[in-house]
Amino acid sequence: MSQMYSASVRTQSDNMARSITDVHAFRIFMDEPEVLGGKNGAPSPLDFILAAHAGCLNYMTFFIAKEMGIPIAATDIEVAGSLDPAKFAGTNRAVRAGYQALNVSIRVKTSASDADVQRLLSEVEARCPVSDNLAQPTPVNITMKAF
Repeated sequence: MSQMYSASVRTQSDNMARSITDVHAFRIFMDEPEVLGGKNGAPSPLDFILAAHAGCLNYMTFFIAKEMGIPIAATDIEVAGSLDPAKFAGTNRAVRAGYQALNVSIRVKTSASDADVQRLLSEVEARCPVSDNLAQPTPVNITMKAF
């Protein structure tokens, strides 16, 4: 059995739109577009979901390609999604709050055959942790208290 990987972040803010998250030795800034009360000074939390997915797919593509003996010189990954803001705005509780779907395009610079690229894609899809978290129900336990 492999050792479990555990992670945590801490986010603090004194306003609705902007926040600062500490993770390991790094600091991540998030903001919202002006239309949502922010100053558009940093990516939004929803942008970070797309970025995290693309980053994980990139890692897994190189990692698994090496494992399979498939040469990869570069990747070009696009992740796009759309959502209906009505739920988080409180105007329509019947719609989903998050992205309706994510569309991913992975282009790889390789001399490998199309069949090898498809085998690689199959493994990347099956093994990417961020894809798994987005595609499968993950229990989320939230508590709140005053401080």
